[in-house]
Amino acid sequence: MILDLLRYFARFPQKEGVVSMFANGSSDFVQYAELLGHVKKLPEPIMPELENLVFGQSYDYVKKRVDNITGNYLFVDFGEFTSSRDTHNSILDSQKLAATIAMKVSDSADMVETAIASEMTLSLLAALRKRLILDSRSEDLPWLDKISENHDIIPFVSSEFKSIGWTLMFSSAATDLFNVKPSLSE
Repeated sequence: MILDLLRYFARFPQKEGVVSMFANGSSDFVQYAELLGHVKKLPEPIMPELENLVFGQSYDYVKKRVDNITGNYLFVDFGEFTSSRDTHNSILDSQKLAATIAMKVSDSADMVETAIASEMTLSLLAALRKRLILDSRSEDLPWLDKISENHDIIPFVSSEFKSIGWTLMFSSAATDLFNVKPSLSE
């Protein structure tokens, strides 16, 4: 599921800004080489205006990544899962997600420059949101079966990341993401 998210969001920014996440170049994890190969074979980006991808949960890793990039970035943060089962033993799993589009700004940026950065990143986030909604209706992405009808769009202003932008908070739900149901019938 986590790697499905990475594969999905890797399609949006410029390829170079995704490949640069693979800072080690290789790993003992077999999936590392597979993911790097997948990224290198991606077609043209869905949103070429996006320069970089930041993907993760760890503040330290995210900060290190953001410190090493310039320009704008799509930051995807994945959170907790919730699972529910109804009286017919149907299982619905949902996950909380956040997609931030932010732009690095200099310490000397004035109020007008930050307003421009805010406008630009909000426009990009609106385009990303539209694509997420369209993709959630596709049969090709079972893990993105249902995107929540309600979204929160909140400002992202981070002095630690020297960035300004916007965050889309949403959840995605799908039937039995963890494949629990077959084990219940054993």
